[in-house]
Amino acid sequence: MMDKQNEITAGEMAAGLSRREFLQVSGAGGLSLSLAGLGGTLSSSFVGDVFAAATTVDYQNSESVYRDLWSWDAVTWGSHSNACMPGSCAFRVYVKDGIIWREEQVARADASNENYPDYNPLGCQKGCSFSNNIYGEERVKYPLRRVGERGEGKWERISWDEALTAVAESIVDSFAEKGSDGFVLDAPHMHIGGVAWAGVHRMTALLGSPCPDLNVEIGDFYKGMFDTIGKMHTGYSCDNMMDADVLIMTHTNWSYTMTPVYHFIVEARYAGKEVIWLSPDYNPSAVAADIHVPLKVGTDAAFWLGVCNVIVAERSYDEAFMREQTDMAMLVRKDNGRFLRADEYLGEGREDQLFFYDTKAGAVVPAPRATLAFDGEQALEGSFEVTLASGETVTVEPSFEQLKRRLLDYTPEKAGEMCGVHPGLIEEIARKVATKVVCSYIGLNSAKNYHGDLQERSLLMAMGLTGNWGKPGTGWNGWALPIEHVELLTILQKPVAEGGLEMFGQMEHQLAEQLRAEDPEITEELISVRAVQGMTKMLGMVPPVFWLYNHCGFKELYDNDAWQDPEQKQSFSAYMEEAIKEGWWTPDQIRPSPDLTPDVLLLISHNPLRRIRGGAIKYPQELFPKLKMIWAVEVRMSSSAMFADIVLPAAWYYEKEDMPYAASQMPRYALIEQAAKPQGEALPEWEIWDALTQKLEEVAASKGYTEYGDFFGQQRQWAGLNDRFTMNGHLKTHSDCVKEMVAIGVATGGMPPDLTYEKAKELGHFPVQSFGQGFMKHIVANEHSPDKPFYSLKWHLTKKLPYPTYTRRAQFYLDHPWYIEAGEHMPMFKPTPKIGGDHPFQITGGHPRHSVHSMHLTQKSTMRLHRGQPVIHINDRDAMELGISNGDMVKLWNDYSDSELMAKISPQVQPKQVIVYVWES
Repeated sequence: MMDKQNEITAGEMAAGLSRREFLQVSGAGGLSLSLAGLGGTLSSSFVGDVFAAATTVDYQNSESVYRDLWSWDAVTWGSHSNACMPGSCAFRVYVKDGIIWREEQVARADASNENYPDYNPLGCQKGCSFSNNIYGEERVKYPLRRVGERGEGKWERISWDEALTAVAESIVDSFAEKGSDGFVLDAPHMHIGGVAWAGVHRMTALLGSPCPDLNVEIGDFYKGMFDTIGKMHTGYSCDNMMDADVLIMTHTNWSYTMTPVYHFIVEARYAGKEVIWLSPDYNPSAVAADIHVPLKVGTDAAFWLGVCNVIVAERSYDEAFMREQTDMAMLVRKDNGRFLRADEYLGEGREDQLFFYDTKAGAVVPAPRATLAFDGEQALEGSFEVTLASGETVTVEPSFEQLKRRLLDYTPEKAGEMCGVHPGLIEEIARKVATKVVCSYIGLNSAKNYHGDLQERSLLMAMGLTGNWGKPGTGWNGWALPIEHVELLTILQKPVAEGGLEMFGQMEHQLAEQLRAEDPEITEELISVRAVQGMTKMLGMVPPVFWLYNHCGFKELYDNDAWQDPEQKQSFSAYMEEAIKEGWWTPDQIRPSPDLTPDVLLLISHNPLRRIRGGAIKYPQELFPKLKMIWAVEVRMSSSAMFADIVLPAAWYYEKEDMPYAASQMPRYALIEQAAKPQGEALPEWEIWDALTQKLEEVAASKGYTEYGDFFGQQRQWAGLNDRFTMNGHLKTHSDCVKEMVAIGVATGGMPPDLTYEKAKELGHFPVQSFGQGFMKHIVANEHSPDKPFYSLKWHLTKKLPYPTYTRRAQFYLDHPWYIEAGEHMPMFKPTPKIGGDHPFQITGGHPRHSVHSMHLTQKSTMRLHRGQPVIHINDRDAMELGISNGDMVKLWNDYSDSELMAKISPQVQPKQVIVYVWES
């Protein structure tokens, strides 16, 4: 997309030069030897802007050019908020004549102590070439209004005032008719940056509007992990892997997706650690492994249950760990498969009071709910008769007995047949898991599998049988996020300096007192869970399933029986209706309600046509025609933004001040300084929200509206909206917000106690001090110290803190009727249903090496590293049978959709597997 203001002639580019001089400088009709060639791969329109601003270009020789290339007007701190792992890589950004020409990695990520490798150099080729994105021709530089049909790509440039007025009028009019649910924010990603993410949620929370939960909507939710331990954001630092004996990597390809820390795997091997890689294809990361386990696609559960079978058969499990940390000693009724509960056994007491059989006392005893400590010895085996309060006698047994029977179906021979792995290899790995300290890593591809939860539960089962968590060198992912500085920015009513945290703390204290009155045995972690549930409700975050089902046309897909697990007895709709009837989902989670069609949709750092399976068809067909206003805030045009009515240009990394999130893998915060002015009329997002909240007040007043009703039946005032958003003018810019983030981080203990905003700008890169005082501290359940490796779940072992699950233990037995009906009350293997129809090939994917996230795919510099277009990887024998040659364009289709891609033939891909790495952005 180019507007007429960017259509610059060669004469205008060379302003101040004669034609002869211009050709001498640029090289006979090209700019390849100009600043563009020296500074990277830049668009011709950008080079035109540079030359249009130049008065003279006087390079005498190549040495002069080279010297000038390394002289800078300014050097600033930079990083990238595009949610790649490990996050918070620090860069130095070099600016000349107001233009960003270069970025370099910063080697300031020291080792935690002298016994471990350091993290340097942090950063990858994507980060080192990011400045090319800033000046790419696809940047949105000015407010745009649609003039053609939605999706047609015809726009007119308008002023900021015109754009904000149109958006504000659509929101105000919708609220007047439908209340606050007339406007929906569709799941913005952290790619947007910490300040912008906090700002958009702060704005919609003040308006009372709903937003689908990000992690669930895009499939970044570890369901099996959550079912097992009640949380998913556990993690470890990369140097923790050095304390393991064996590293087991699955659903991931670190050499592509975690380039800056991939060296820890190599260094672990040099240190004598063994690396095992599970993947259907022999990917570039598997090359560095000691053992590659070539599972059939989607059969991880069978492999891990085969491992568990060997561990149980050889009795090499950790009985003490199982009794204390897991639910394997919990008594289960043999007649109905449900846990023995106090209300039915004793005729009184809590429904969630469960029981052990104490071998020392020779009796059934209540399982402690407030602690994992137990004075007796819980039976793991045997069966026992109990008489219920009704007088009925039933047989109960520890859930471990159920597991033993389940594992009979997964001998190494049977499991090997299911997953395509030799039984001997299953036995070998099982014995390693049973006798060694194991650090595993589950990548987010598991969450994209239909039965990914079973795969995760099965892996965790192997770790639970052998005591492989809560200790140095253990863990199973690296996604613990110390982000209180971002989250609290969304909800604080006052700055930290004015007592904002004290107000929030009082609210939490009141909630804790209320919950303790209801349940004296409630834990601090469960209190924090309830606090986050309240915050989620306040922010309007809702489960995406209802949004997609009720408003985006996904009912048709969900109710297609041919695409579902064949063991489901009812349709998806029937299950959902049952859940709502039973109160498992409440009205505040089903927003907007089925009978309220929203009028306004905001897309920011979210591309549902690409990121949501089925979104490319369902959104344009079912959702978009219902909406009166679709507006997008974008740094560059995306396929979803093409359907917007208004597109607003946002500043990108290096063009605004910000602070990316940190992840436990590399526990450091990075600071982004503004290195250059935003392109065109782009604005930092917080300033967009600031201007919009002002415009909403103005438009509401002009229409005579003073208030509107929110979902909860409360009246909200238009007047004062901007003051509430900015904390009475305290937060007007991204810089203001970063200052407040530092204040929050220091006050909650997440950042160094002596840190100030000025010192943060001086350091640029500084360590995570702790996981704060709230929810995340309880999730990781371990103290964090910058001078040693970090791992999660220690407090459950050392302090005997219960888990936030129904059983208060790591829960492998899920006795919900639906799980029992599906046979999934214990982990099991199920083949992936034929989603999309019965076709011979299975498609897998992941992030590509040259971009990690698709937002980098248009970089000309990184496009040189691949074929510059979508590629499908096909097994060489499959290709030969189909008559496909390397480089051919092939059609890929199922019953739902189709595409054409270039073939890349590779024997590293399994037969009947095809791989398409992330492409369209």
